[in-house]
Amino acid sequence: MLRNLTVHGFKSIRQETSIEFGKVNLFIGGNGVGKSNILEVMGVLSACLEQQITADELKKKGVRLSVPTLFKSAFKNHDLRANFDLKATWDTGAQYSVSIKAGQLSEELNFHSELVKFNDKKVMGRSPHGFSAPAIQKKLALSESEIRPTRGVWDVFQHFLPDGVRHPLQKEFQRLGQYAIYSPQTAFLRGTDIESTSIKPLGLNGGNLAKASSTVIALLNSHRKNNPNLAKLFQGVLDVVWMPGWTSSISVEGTNPKIVSSEVKSSEAALYFIDRYMNMSRNKLSAYDSSEGTLYLLFMVVLLLHPESPKVLGIDNIDSALNPMITRKLLETVIKATCRKSADEPNFGPEQVFLTSHNPTSLDAFDLFDPEQRIFVVMRDKADGSSTIRRLQPPANTTKIEWIKACAGRNLSEMWIEGKIKGALGI
Repeated sequence: MLRNLTVHGFKSIRQETSIEFGKVNLFIGGNGVGKSNILEVMGVLSACLEQQITADELKKKGVRLSVPTLFKSAFKNHDLRANFDLKATWDTGAQYSVSIKAGQLSEELNFHSELVKFNDKKVMGRSPHGFSAPAIQKKLALSESEIRPTRGVWDVFQHFLPDGVRHPLQKEFQRLGQYAIYSPQTAFLRGTDIESTSIKPLGLNGGNLAKASSTVIALLNSHRKNNPNLAKLFQGVLDVVWMPGWTSSISVEGTNPKIVSSEVKSSEAALYFIDRYMNMSRNKLSAYDSSEGTLYLLFMVVLLLHPESPKVLGIDNIDSALNPMITRKLLETVIKATCRKSADEPNFGPEQVFLTSHNPTSLDAFDLFDPEQRIFVVMRDKADGSSTIRRLQPPANTTKIEWIKACAGRNLSEMWIEGKIKGALGI
C-alpha cells in the first residue's frame, strides 16, 4: 500500500499537501479544481520509479504532455519555484523523495535530487553534486548513459543492492511503477480510432478492449471448471455490464463485414453483443453499434479482472457515460473487487485505485467508516486559487448511528447536491 503522498509545487497544488490514502480513493469537487492533477502527480511519481521522466514515459502513464515549466505551480503574488517536490511513503517502511527541475527553457523534466530510504535508513540518493548509495558495498563506475538527468536513481542502482534491501523496495516500487491513468473514450471503444501507444491490458482509452475482454471471458470459463468461488467473484463483477438491460451476452470473434461498420479501423477480432429486444436475424451488434454506457462498463470490468492490469492505477471520470444508479453500482463493484480479502485468489486486478468523479451517487457506494475507502474533496483556495485537498470523514469518535442522525438521514449524494459538503460543488 502506498500510504502517504506529499506534494509541493506541482501544477495547482502550490502549498505542501500531504494525503493519507486507503485502497480505494475518490476525488470529488468542481470543474477545474485540480482533481486530475492528483492522478497525474501519481503518474510522474510512477515514471520516476519505473525508469525515467521523459515525455514518452509520461505519455504511457496517461500524463498530459505539457511543456515542462507548466508542471510547476505559478501563482500571482508568489515566487516562481525552480522545482516541484514529491514524497511517497509505504506502510512497509519504504520511502521515496524526489525534487524535479522544470526550467523555463527546458525541453524535458530533469531530476534535481532523489532519496530512497528503508526503515528510516538511507539506501541511495542523488543531488546536484552526484550519486550516493550507502547500501551498496562496492564502488561503481557508471557510464554517461546511466547517469543522465532524466533517469531515476532507483533504476540505476537497484540491481546492485543486497537482497534484503532490494526485494522489499522492489515489490513496492514495481507496483507503483506499473501505474497508469485510464480514461475510456468512445472512439477507441467503438474502434473508429486507434491508440498511438498501446498500454496493457486494454489501452489507456480502450483501444484493445476486444482482445482484453477475450482474456477475461476465457478466465471466467476456466474458473467455472476449476474454482467455483473465484468464478462467482468474476461473475459478480461482470454482471455490472448487463445493468443497462438491453443485453446479457457478449462474444469476441473475427471481424464480420456484414455486421461491423466500414468506419471501424481495426481489422482484429471484434466485440459483439446480442440485443435481447431485436429480431433474431438482426440482433447481433458490434461495439460500433452498441450502447456507449455498456462499452464503458465493460472497460471498467475488464480492468478489474484482467491479470495484466496494474496493481495501482487511476481512472479519470469513472462516471463517464453512466446514469446515476449504474455509477453507484459500478463504484460498489470497484470497492468490492479492490478490497477483496482472500489469500487463495490468483493475482489479478488492481489492489489500490485512485478515481475522480462528478456524479454525486458515486459517494453513496462508500462506507466512510472503513479506512480503506476514502473520499477527498478538492477545491480552490479563495485567496490565491491553489488546490486544497480535504478528506471527507465523520468527526472523530462518531458512530455510524450518530453520523446518520447528524446527516438527518440524507445520503452523501443528497448532501453534495444540497451544498452540505464544503467545497464539493466548486462554489
